[in-house]
Amino acid sequence: MAKTRRPHGAGSYDKLTDEKGNVTYYRWRIGIYDPAAGKTRYKSIKARTRAALEEKIAAWKEENSGGAALPPLPNRLTVRQWTEKWLAGAENKIAQTTFAQYKHTADMHILPNFGKLWLNKVSTFMLQSFFDELSKTHSPATVATIRGHFRVCFAKAVKYGILSRNPVTATDPPKYQKPNLKILEETEVKRILEVAKDFSYHSPVQNDSNEYTKRCNYLIILLAVASGMRRGEILGLTWPCVEGTQIEVKYALQALTGDKRKLKPPKNGKSRIVAIPATVAEKLQEWREFQAAYAEKYNVFFENKLDLVFTTAEGTPIFGCNFTHRQFQAVCVKAKVEGARFHDLRHFWASSALSKGVPLAAVSEQLGHSSIDITLRRYTHALKRSRDELKAMLDENPLFKEG
Repeated sequence: MAKTRRPHGAGSYDKLTDEKGNVTYYRWRIGIYDPAAGKTRYKSIKARTRAALEEKIAAWKEENSGGAALPPLPNRLTVRQWTEKWLAGAENKIAQTTFAQYKHTADMHILPNFGKLWLNKVSTFMLQSFFDELSKTHSPATVATIRGHFRVCFAKAVKYGILSRNPVTATDPPKYQKPNLKILEETEVKRILEVAKDFSYHSPVQNDSNEYTKRCNYLIILLAVASGMRRGEILGLTWPCVEGTQIEVKYALQALTGDKRKLKPPKNGKSRIVAIPATVAEKLQEWREFQAAYAEKYNVFFENKLDLVFTTAEGTPIFGCNFTHRQFQAVCVKAKVEGARFHDLRHFWASSALSKGVPLAAVSEQLGHSSIDITLRRYTHALKRSRDELKAMLDENPLFKEG
């Protein structure tokens, strides 16, 4: 049996002969390392003639690797291998909360369902079938998020030349309509503040810890209504940033893995100064004195390492999601304000300011939007209401009435 060697990665050719030495088959054989199994697997192709063999080899290569030589193929990765590389490369380049979401999707959906497959063998049909099945048990918004994470994962493989196209792009996104912007009525906000202040959504105050939580929760909600600050900015507010009726929004509280938290720059990366009413500034000063006295009394367990304005009764940072679901939602239920989100307090502030004639630029600056266009698009309804009020005022002006 004669054997002809080819360059590394091109495979080897054999001539299979019978007992008389006559060639019966031409064979091509190649070894491919399977990282999922941890061993090399061999592929053999046979044909009666050399020309027929070359045709079969070309067809197989085109089907399995786009015509590239096999092996070695640095692009020949399993989905698990690529996902791990993608996450490792993204960990220190994106926000920790975003990374945590990517990793959750990878652990719960990508790896269990596709991890052992070759990356270039994942088809659009397979992904569409997966998303369709997922839609039976998950909301459209959740499926849209998961699909988005899949798309980012595969898009990076395309960017680095590992894939020629992104199989997720051609899948159909779930029918998901982003909820309309909810603007709370002034009466609703008033009820929310009343319930938050009297603590009626919670068991009666029994000790200093309950009193601390009561005051803290109320002021968090009050500050959101009075300033339009984001939840993370309020929970990341430190005492050096509070100066009378002005607050420097310098940080936002970011959730890391586990119970860890850290302060990071606000959403657009720039600090800003926001104005608050004098009455709210006075309440913050009273809270500062109360917190200091509480910290001195319970110094054995109270430790506010970040010098935060708002903390738990133990002095640790407040987890935003927990506050929203366990505290704010309880307040809203008691106040009979259904479907309200904490972020709606920010929308209320902006809408109120614009409807009262506050310049668009000033509102945009207070909110920390990167451009006035964002404010304009988001609060068009409030501007329309302002124009309607202006028209009504002009109509009532004696100067413009027929005498």
